[in-house]
Amino acid sequence: MKKSLASLVVIIFTTMAISIVKADDSQNGVRANDYSESALKLAMRNAEKSDRAMQVPRKDLMRHATFRDINLSPDGHWLSFRHEKDKRVELWLRNIASGEDYRVMADSEDVDVKWSGDGARLWLPDEKGLAVFEIDSMMGRRIVRYDEDRGQKFWSLDHNFPDAVIIREKIPVDGKWQYRYLTVDGNGKTRLLRETKSTLLHLLLDRKGILRYASGYDGKKFDTVIWRFDNNARHELMRCPLPQQCRPVAFHESDTGDTLWALAHGDENLMSLQKLEDGAKQWQTVHSDPRGIADAVSLLMQADNSDWLAMAYRPDKVEWHGRTLDTKHHLDKLAEQFPRANFDFTVSNNGQRWLLGASKANWQYDRYFLYEVEQQSLTPVFSQEREARIASTQLIESVPIDWRGKDGMILYGYLYLPNGVPLESAPLIAILHGGPYNRSNGGEDIATQLLVNRGYVVFKPNFRASTGHGVDYVTAARGDFGREGVLDDIITGMDYLLANGIGDKNKQAVLGHSFGGYASLLAVTHYPDRFAFAVPSAAPVDMAWTMADIAIEGGSALSSEGPPVEILFPGYGVPYGEKSWHQKMQRDSPLAHSERLSTPLYLWAGANDDRVALETLVRYFAESNKEFKPALLIDPKSGHSPHERLNVEALAWLIEASADKHFGGGVSPPSRELKQFLMKNLQNGSTNLLDKKDIGTEE
Repeated sequence: MKKSLASLVVIIFTTMAISIVKADDSQNGVRANDYSESALKLAMRNAEKSDRAMQVPRKDLMRHATFRDINLSPDGHWLSFRHEKDKRVELWLRNIASGEDYRVMADSEDVDVKWSGDGARLWLPDEKGLAVFEIDSMMGRRIVRYDEDRGQKFWSLDHNFPDAVIIREKIPVDGKWQYRYLTVDGNGKTRLLRETKSTLLHLLLDRKGILRYASGYDGKKFDTVIWRFDNNARHELMRCPLPQQCRPVAFHESDTGDTLWALAHGDENLMSLQKLEDGAKQWQTVHSDPRGIADAVSLLMQADNSDWLAMAYRPDKVEWHGRTLDTKHHLDKLAEQFPRANFDFTVSNNGQRWLLGASKANWQYDRYFLYEVEQQSLTPVFSQEREARIASTQLIESVPIDWRGKDGMILYGYLYLPNGVPLESAPLIAILHGGPYNRSNGGEDIATQLLVNRGYVVFKPNFRASTGHGVDYVTAARGDFGREGVLDDIITGMDYLLANGIGDKNKQAVLGHSFGGYASLLAVTHYPDRFAFAVPSAAPVDMAWTMADIAIEGGSALSSEGPPVEILFPGYGVPYGEKSWHQKMQRDSPLAHSERLSTPLYLWAGANDDRVALETLVRYFAESNKEFKPALLIDPKSGHSPHERLNVEALAWLIEASADKHFGGGVSPPSRELKQFLMKNLQNGSTNLLDKKDIGTEE
């Protein structure tokens, strides 16, 4: 679970609470969480009475753990992990019983790591082909080099059939794509599984390696369908029109027939666990969120797939629910030790050993433990190697909140309260997620902790169109991405906080990446007197134009094999095909109002962005009000998001320095390398962000 500023950075289009003011909850379900009115008041009092946190250097917040990607082998005997060392990322194995470590690869940066279902080997796919590392011999070798002409690439593996993995070919036939799915065994021998005219999404094999179930797109509207395969026959079992999703996750073979398990909406609002007994005509909903507000996010099955073991949902944090009293006992025991933590589990095939990954917003790094079920013992792993540079007391936990939109819809989000600061006079900064079909999850991220550490309140709304709360929530925007809808949700959320004594109405700001950047531009465009500044990064300046450009030019924003824009967006309730919608979006767009800009802006753009054309931001910069000419940082090496250390820090500095200029919370001096980068690539506009003589450099 690598953490970086990239957690703020989300792709422009992806397919996939505490309430003080009481209100009737009949419109769209229950409240976001089980906190009472007094809980938020208590959180506010605790924050104000706490000691002010020391100013954490930006570079310390940006340091990531050098030991990462920790995984448990299915047989429960080994841990695989990566170790960043001397600018290389080595791949290692640790024998749990002996504690001995064995190096697998000297450089694994661009290599995926997959355990076979029996724990006998590691599959190591990269862009060039497929390698395998055998545990018994502790030897590795490359077994496949991909045929570029056939578009070969690693696709998936099925723990039910541990002797092979699946690769996919994509070849042109009579002017159309043909998809071929093949198994590859440990000796590189291939066998054809299935040939299709449209891409598959998920496959389930039986123990002989025969394709039994799959999901994929079907029809002109790109419905997702689950099929059963019997020899060459294909039988439809479930159909999920956009934006519903359905995914087969496991099946169990018995003398009476198969039981198929799926995570699916199945014509319901929330994604749940469903099963289909052999011969049955109807799917049965086995488990859904007990609070009735969140989609399923994770599932653990028993080793033989005869039944489920535990289900997880994320109404505000990850909540696990066990099927049996024993499982519930173990989950409750772990939850007691780490209150409000988010858990991720890997379970050995015999069910006796669990690898637990735990995370919280105020933990700089995730923590890992081995849990022995029979002994009920919890042992930390890699605790010294992953020791956080910043204590959790210096970081801030998230507070889930909910509020009412203009139309009465219940909306969800997160709040971060700085310690030792009078909240009524604290600056209030909204961080808006990308997508719009994505979400903020209340976890740890650099931008949030950086700003809260400087004394600012941070608000992260999951406006309508956000994912994780069902079909009705994600489609509720109905294409209102202009002045109304999504923007209204952001504004009503900030008003809700201000009305309850959180934030200074004269010290408000907004920032976001991709769609979040667009929403930030909308905020200062249509509320010109409200915000002290905004930091939009990789921001479309005309959303309708950007959508149309992506539809024509393609790029990484949308899969070439998934629904095209003209199918995807109507599926999510957006009237993309209506001329009046495009006209309204253009009228409301930040670009149409650039000459009247009256709020300081600090723009970031990647020169190689294939989702938001650089020339559109340059045009916005050129046409903006001369008195409020934005600062524009053009990153010459980045695409839609920065990834290299220096490039990520440049965006972090832009956020931190902008807030300091307007709110005075402080800013870490840039290194000489960073200052040179900024002096070369930042156009100040009218902001004079780099004109301070005392900007200095860090020692």
